[in-house]
Amino acid sequence: MTQPAPAGITVQLMDGFGSVELEGHTNNSGQVRFTILSGEHSIHIFGRGIEESNTPMQILPVEMHKSENIIVHSKNDGSGSGPSASSQTVPARRLNVPGKAQQEFERGSTALGHKEWPEAKKRFEAALGIFPDYDLAYNGLGDADMASGDMAGARTAFEKAIALNKNFAEAYRNLARVAFAEHNFEEADNLLTQSLAIEPSNARALTYAANAELLTHKYKEAIEHARKVHTMPHDGLASVHIVAARALEATQQPQEAAKEYQLYIDEDPKGRDVAMARDSIVRLGASQ
Repeated sequence: MTQPAPAGITVQLMDGFGSVELEGHTNNSGQVRFTILSGEHSIHIFGRGIEESNTPMQILPVEMHKSENIIVHSKNDGSGSGPSASSQTVPARRLNVPGKAQQEFERGSTALGHKEWPEAKKRFEAALGIFPDYDLAYNGLGDADMASGDMAGARTAFEKAIALNKNFAEAYRNLARVAFAEHNFEEADNLLTQSLAIEPSNARALTYAANAELLTHKYKEAIEHARKVHTMPHDGLASVHIVAARALEATQQPQEAAKEYQLYIDEDPKGRDVAMARDSIVRLGASQ
């Protein structure tokens, strides 16, 4: 039997090239709303206790509104007995979010999608004024602050989101983005490791973790995470092979490094690092 998805599931609207256009979270009715132009898109859904999914979606120019019903499956034993307990685990505070706070959060998310940072910040702060324990609103506020260049504000907001919800994988990832911006790669790696303990199959978190580990000379971990990314859908993340290649070079594995450079070229033939990857393959071949 189907039932509404729990609140807080991450929903990303991707463009035809696999880049994230908009990101939101399911409300208490399992719904997300986006304002987007016509064209080819896909919907990427992931979260604690559910199976990750990608669904193609086309919006025609004549369509003023479009609704898409997507069934997500819980991570269970496949017995068909219904959603597992973990897929229904929602922070208790979210169950108490007043309707007005939810409305302000949704308005803030819409403004965030339109890159209207001051309006987004205003709406998220309004939601928090109504319900101070709203972890999703703090996460949205952090997004708005970061997009506005207020790293200190973003850090504070993401830290409050995590304090309210220790299982908020996206907030850990967002705080890791702040750490990256501050060149604190060790902290970024620690935060991404915590996010992966909650969502171990998040390709972006694995990619960013591999990059942080390369920068902190944890080459073995960087290689392991990069290779795990290659085993799952990773559109838009071909650069993870550059990370793997550099880690393999650092550990004196030139043949394996050359393979990773070639994988990058194969996956992103128009990528910005294609010329470098080709030169590296030639260099590594000449050194053997």
